[in-house]
Amino acid sequence: MARPPSPPAVRRVAISPDDGTAIDLRNPALAAALSWLIPGLGQLYQGRTFKGVIFLVTLLGTFLSGMWIGGGNVVYASWRRGETRWAFLGQAGIGAAAVPALIQSSAVGGSARQPVANSSWFVPPLARGQEVSEAFAQRVVATDPDVAAEDFRRQPGVGMRYEPRHSGGQLSLWHRRLGRFFDIGTLYTMLAGLLNLLVIYDAWAGPMRPARPADEEDDPDETRPPPRRGPDR
Repeated sequence: MARPPSPPAVRRVAISPDDGTAIDLRNPALAAALSWLIPGLGQLYQGRTFKGVIFLVTLLGTFLSGMWIGGGNVVYASWRRGETRWAFLGQAGIGAAAVPALIQSSAVGGSARQPVANSSWFVPPLARGQEVSEAFAQRVVATDPDVAAEDFRRQPGVGMRYEPRHSGGQLSLWHRRLGRFFDIGTLYTMLAGLLNLLVIYDAWAGPMRPARPADEEDDPDETRPPPRRGPDR
């Protein structure tokens, strides 16, 4: 016995507040995930090219500008006591930075004591007394002008321990070298991540329509003819 044909999939649409045309949202969950990963990517997937390009250029440009202003050190995840990176909650609005930052934070704090691919990108700053691998210590010395080989002490069976000659850890050196630009770069990346939440919502539900004024709301009485008035007395 032949199986009855399955009904066609109902595609979710939204109404444009500009001209009232229907917008095919395709798979809203996938579109929202893509826009979280890279701003505007979900809109490009939905065929909304102009809006997708605008989001991609403006928000991703703002985020990358913040990273450049902050010397490439302002986007990282850290949950250490006294060094919790609350700004990361805003930066995490852009998944292309949030995912590697979480991976690197977990890798450095784990048993390997070395970031993925021995990279310095999205890695939290070293704290005094932190144990790292010898390969990572050499990477930090080669990439961070504020850290010298003398700041690491060899630990048998562990690798290296970060014991800087100055007070504080690597974060204090970043603040000392970059000054206010560290905070400005952090602000730029946070704003880009938080604004991307609106982009994600747009990919999920379509454009937000402005509220209609109260005097324009549908009123069932408007369809009734006006009452007939009698002669004035």
